[in-house]
Amino acid sequence: MSPLPEGSSVALQTSRVTRLVAGLVLAQLCSVLGSAAFASTLVNLASLWHLDSTRAGWISSAYFLGYAAGVPLLVALTDRLDARLIYFAGCVIGAISGVSFSAFANGLWSAFLLQALAGLATGATYMPGLRLLTTRLEKRTRIRAVPYYTAAWSLGTSLSFLMSGWVAERYGWRAAFLVGGFGSLLAAILAWVATAGIPLQPDLNVVATRHPLDFRPVLKNRRAVAYILAYGGHCWELFAFRAWLPTFLLFAWRRFSNGNAGLGLSRWSMLIILIGVPASILGAESVKPGMRSRMARGVESICIIACMAGVVLSGVSFHLALVALFVYNVAIMADSGTLTAGAVEVATPDAQGATLAIYTLVGFVGAAIGPLVVGTALDLGGGFRNVHAWYLGFAAMGAGSALAAVSMSMLSVFEAREGAHLASAMRQTPRPD
Repeated sequence: MSPLPEGSSVALQTSRVTRLVAGLVLAQLCSVLGSAAFASTLVNLASLWHLDSTRAGWISSAYFLGYAAGVPLLVALTDRLDARLIYFAGCVIGAISGVSFSAFANGLWSAFLLQALAGLATGATYMPGLRLLTTRLEKRTRIRAVPYYTAAWSLGTSLSFLMSGWVAERYGWRAAFLVGGFGSLLAAILAWVATAGIPLQPDLNVVATRHPLDFRPVLKNRRAVAYILAYGGHCWELFAFRAWLPTFLLFAWRRFSNGNAGLGLSRWSMLIILIGVPASILGAESVKPGMRSRMARGVESICIIACMAGVVLSGVSFHLALVALFVYNVAIMADSGTLTAGAVEVATPDAQGATLAIYTLVGFVGAAIGPLVVGTALDLGGGFRNVHAWYLGFAAMGAGSALAAVSMSMLSVFEAREGAHLASAMRQTPRPD
């Protein structure tokens, strides 16, 4: 058989890349369709199960605690095993958690345990899914594809807010969790189709010889550590915002209306989260690698301002509060893809899985702490029906941006020192005659 013409070979390669990226983006979107089910039904479940803000915060945090418990080993294993094995196992666990929550959850502890199981499933799909993508792309397209994949998380979450609210309104809260379980199964099918017949790239087809839980090479990489800490602060703020967004919208709505908001608040939640998708992609595409830390610090300053503006404006107008929340979410998401792309770029080839394991571990520890701290702050302020409580809650939320800003300042210092050392070495190198 004669070989394919050169043009046909290029077209085939382009088709495979398109299938890979599109398929894994869609799979990621489906895998998080149940992620906002608890946030969307929090007010009803809090009344049904007699939960205060702190207990509700624990259930919200359980998802991220489950993620953090599994992700060090699950993602680090992608340096040694085919990531597809881990990804498909995560999809099965996700389906089990969604169906089980729908069928058996009846209070604090059952909800906590099943949310933790859902978080474990996400730990087996989110970064292993990114590894499925990056290890099959050439270096020049690898970094550019990262923000599109990470943006699928936000798109999927925004759809989860809308779908969960819509399904719960019509069929009850249990149906909202059931939909999330089916989304995990669909993610497995899409990932299988997307990766079929596409081999690993030679430069990343490196099998690590160290123990999967030996993270010393990551901790010695100071630039990676800076991105890791920044991601921890980012996730603290991002997931606290998402966990409490529907509840805050209900609070702001009731300051000006006694009527039933119906699905309106679910739609607003979806739109606020959805606007973060282009912000994440544009933020990563528009910034040069050397400018990442400066951009991140500027964005995090905007976060802090918009954070408090949302509470202030909720006393002036519901729609002005919405504007502030839109700006706040755009600012939060603007550095999401940038941070992940930066972490992938500075990781060494034999420790990419380990770097992403620590990166997401710290990120989701922050994500677990954020909703809980905000819930505790709300209780200290008198509960989520009290405006003073929301001042405390949003201040606790914005603390994540402060941590990320400090971490990016550390990165600038590291890069400046490395640049100075490189310049000094070049000056000391003798020139050839």
